[in-house]
Amino acid sequence: MKILIDTYGADKGEKVLVDGAIKAQEKRNFTPVFVGNKDKIEELIDGRIKDYEIIHTDEFISNDEDPARAIRRKKNASIVLAFEKSKEEGYDGVLSAGSTGALLAGGLFIAKRIKGIDRACLATSLPTLGETTLLMDTGANMDCKKEFLEEFGLMGKVYLENVLNIENPKIGLLNVGVEEHKGNKLAKETYALLKEANLNFVGNIEARDLFTGKVNVILADGFDGNIAIKTAEGIFSLMGKELKDVFYKSLSNKLAAGILKKDLKSMFNKFSADEVGGAPLLGVKSYAYKAHGNANEIAISNAILGLMDYIDKNVIEKIEGELI
Repeated sequence: MKILIDTYGADKGEKVLVDGAIKAQEKRNFTPVFVGNKDKIEELIDGRIKDYEIIHTDEFISNDEDPARAIRRKKNASIVLAFEKSKEEGYDGVLSAGSTGALLAGGLFIAKRIKGIDRACLATSLPTLGETTLLMDTGANMDCKKEFLEEFGLMGKVYLENVLNIENPKIGLLNVGVEEHKGNKLAKETYALLKEANLNFVGNIEARDLFTGKVNVILADGFDGNIAIKTAEGIFSLMGKELKDVFYKSLSNKLAAGILKKDLKSMFNKFSADEVGGAPLLGVKSYAYKAHGNANEIAISNAILGLMDYIDKNVIEKIEGELI
């Protein structure tokens, strides 16, 4: 299996992408195909692995560029080259930690949409106290129609059934209350549509239940979904810093921290974005995965492994089958 890795866009530079790929190779056999500056990548690899390819480019699409325009104009941008290469036989998937908009635009304009799907979306796996939960969308589509959210639910259903073996997953709609009449115009219209859809729709879900595992798919437009997930990330980070301050406050607290260290580490690892790694871009004809811009090598490694699992299960073909 060959995985195309866009080495531009990560906050920590090319190093985190290279190190993450090498780490992933320790767990599974695949060929990383790095797209970026050849000299920098060779220097970072430093002979640590032999099985790899490099597609050289110094061009990339930044977060402050218009994604659709940049995709069309920058023919040698790393994400453009990665998507173009992914259409060739023998190249299986694309990973990027760069611009979400560029990944989406590349999926739509180069890979193309799955027939019957109007919008692609990011399906982010949430750490929960109960069952597995995907939040869809988390940033690819800032403005949505009710039909888009229904499509997200269908794609989430197929992904969960085939990749995570969850039968007839429960679908919920992110809203300001659980009652049917709550929410803005989009929420009310979407609720009515989902009630009639061939999905296991169980109603509205409030943001406080993001991590309780009450449902398997939480539907939201990219604006609300992105705010929800980043708010949660900020809270988890704040909690970690506050606990650290408390434990270093006195000798007795330090002793308590030593006793609880193993359990606390396990708890925070469960809610760490590093464990999830990234999110699949569902709805396009290429297997693509989005890693967080501030990802470390552990997160990149897990994102690559997640992408390969996504590929193994032929999810694109199965989504297409649901739409026939």
